[in-house]
Amino acid sequence: MNGARSRNLRRLAALALLPLFGLVFWTAATVASSLPGLLVVGVNVHGLGLASYATGPKERPAPLSIRALEDAQGDASGIRTSSPPATPPAPPAAPSRAPRPTPAPATIWGQVQDSQTLLPIPAAAVSVSPGGKSAPTDANGYFSIGVIPGSYTVTASAPTYNSASYGITVAAGQKATIAFRLVSVAAHGGLSGKVIDGQTRAPIAGATVTLSDGMVRVTDLSGNFAYAIVLNGTYTLTVAASGYVTQSKSVTITPGHTTSVLFDLARVSQQNGGV
Repeated sequence: MNGARSRNLRRLAALALLPLFGLVFWTAATVASSLPGLLVVGVNVHGLGLASYATGPKERPAPLSIRALEDAQGDASGIRTSSPPATPPAPPAAPSRAPRPTPAPATIWGQVQDSQTLLPIPAAAVSVSPGGKSAPTDANGYFSIGVIPGSYTVTASAPTYNSASYGITVAAGQKATIAFRLVSVAAHGGLSGKVIDGQTRAPIAGATVTLSDGMVRVTDLSGNFAYAIVLNGTYTLTVAASGYVTQSKSVTITPGHTTSVLFDLARVSQQNGGV
């Protein structure tokens, strides 16, 4: 009897405590909902720790990036792996232009001499065209001009001499030679000749020989005449004799040389058709 009463009392006591437990849980829930922040156990990239999130009930911490996870794994294993910073691509190289090869130099050289005496002419001017380069001759009449390979006209001139020009082509590394022999304006040569009968081939003595510069000679008994000194150039030589038709010829005097000429005169009667 007493045992049954004791059990009934314990049951009644337990039932009486149920409202008390409900009140405690309700109070705890109310207090928790009014707290400014919630302490949670979080994980950062360097280890475990407490983190405070003062966010609303619907917000969650952002997930860790792959880079952060790799750093965290490196901290845990003692090996840090990190990707090298991206290197911007190098700008495209400008197209290179190969330098043009410079032509190997060439040389034009030679000597300038007097055409009659063959003595060197110092201080003569030697020029090349195109290009306009020039050089004077030395005491021995030599000159040397550096040029690029090509074709040129080379001209030499000196006071009291007639100028002379030559065309020449020089290749790379070549040393081309030119020999100038200038004719002096005072250079001279000789002139000699003979006058004969055009039919009998007999010499004509006493014939008058006139050079276009005014010098006159008379043939000897053998029909010969001579001019010992005649300046170089071209002249007209005229021969006249009594009973003969006058005849003229063009002659050229070369410095240092004697020019020879033969005149065979026709009789006046032969020209007129007489016997």
